[in-house]
Amino acid sequence: MAGPRIVFYAVNGLGLGHVTRLLAIARAVRRQSPEAEILFVTSSEADGVIYREGFAAVKLPSKTIREQCGLSRSTYLKMAQSVTWSALSSFNPDVLVVDTFPSGSFDELIPVLGWRQKNVFVFREQRRENFQSDLLMAALPLYDRVIVPHDDIGQVGELPEPEKARTVGPILIRERHELLERAAARRALGLPEAGLLFYGSFGGGGDPAAARALELTARAVGSLEDAQLVLGAGPLLRAPPGAGAGVTLLGGRYPMLDVLPAFDGAIAAAGYNTVHELLFAGVAATLVPFSRGLDDQASRARALAGAGACLVCEPLTENNLREAVGRLADADTRRRLAGRGREMVRGNGAGAAAEAILELA
Repeated sequence: MAGPRIVFYAVNGLGLGHVTRLLAIARAVRRQSPEAEILFVTSSEADGVIYREGFAAVKLPSKTIREQCGLSRSTYLKMAQSVTWSALSSFNPDVLVVDTFPSGSFDELIPVLGWRQKNVFVFREQRRENFQSDLLMAALPLYDRVIVPHDDIGQVGELPEPEKARTVGPILIRERHELLERAAARRALGLPEAGLLFYGSFGGGGDPAAARALELTARAVGSLEDAQLVLGAGPLLRAPPGAGAGVTLLGGRYPMLDVLPAFDGAIAAAGYNTVHELLFAGVAATLVPFSRGLDDQASRARALAGAGACLVCEPLTENNLREAVGRLADADTRRRLAGRGREMVRGNGAGAAAEAILELA
């Protein structure tokens, strides 16, 4: 008997949040329904990570590369619409799963949402001014189910049809049993078994502002005695920074969640995926909020700091970061933060999200 056909639509961004969240759900779908046929349609320039996780993908150029290579907006829009519509028409899915942008990144999904398939929207929290936007509210009724990757539906505001929503908690790309123990994780990364190791990560690598954060983090950790910094160079980073004394560069490893237990602490951007992965793995962190159009990283970091689950460096200055990293060097502080983090993210919502999708297939 043929399995359900499911398309996951992931647009590009400055990081890998959309792709990672949908990959996590797709892995859970495959576990629950091995016969399912799964296809990604993506404009992420890190589409190679989809292949490495064992899924096929139809690749569109990203908005970023369109600007850099000189494609006009009208040419790009027509091409993206044509490719997206053709892929969906030929694959003829039973379910279409869309993350963050219910109408697509340039409204190309509006006609598609009226086709035969069931539609599922993954609705992660956004800036308050985006929650109730006219376009988002108009597109939501076109969906048969809304998956909320939080514990509280209130984190995405008031929905026009709340009965369609299913809260599943944070969605992660690995299950807890897939995380390596500390020693095994350090061996997998080729890191010393002993010593204080900090992980530095500022997104998937597509944000130019990350270079400054990496530089300041290297200085702050370098000022500590017997501490080493391991920088995560995301798959979207085109020019990795040079690694100086006491700094190790991990070139494009993805995902990092399974080896996060290797680290005593982390200095990281406050994006949805990064934050929940660190909490889930029990890695004490200093979070650095970055400005994003949709994602309110500052509010997320402040809320977690208020709950005792992290430290916050805001604004990002050398003195502020040195102070925060100095506090993170204290073992008791790390134990307290790590314990509170594990309490806040006890499980992975990917399985519940997959169940909600397969119910419609």
